[in-house]
Amino acid sequence: MKTPPDKNVAFYFVSQEVDPMEDRWSARVHFPPGAVSETTLPIDVMDGNEEPVEDAVLEIFGQRLKVTAGAASTTYAEFIAGVHSIPVWMHRKGKKPVPGGLTFG
Repeated sequence: MKTPPDKNVAFYFVSQEVDPMEDRWSARVHFPPGAVSETTLPIDVMDGNEEPVEDAVLEIFGQRLKVTAGAASTTYAEFIAGVHSIPVWMHRKGKKPVPGGLTFG
C-alpha cells in the first residue's frame, strides 16, 4: 500500500457543531506523495476559531493521539489498521469530549 508518487492526499475530519466556537475542532491528516507503511502522517488540529489546539487527545483510527501545539501524527500502517474504527473524538482537559467525523473540505 502506498499513495500516488506525485500527489498529496489529505483526509479532513470536523467536530459536531458545539458552543463555544473554540470547543469545535478540525483535523487534517496528510499523506505525502509515495507514502508507505512506515511513513509518518502529520495531522494538523485546529479549533473552531482556526487556532491550533494546544493540548488534547484526538481519538481516531482506533488510537488516542496526543495533540500538542496543533499537531499530532500516526503512521500509514497505524492508519490502515484502524481505518474501520468508528469513534472520532477530541478530548480536552476540563471540557466535555466532542465527537466528529470525516467530511469534504
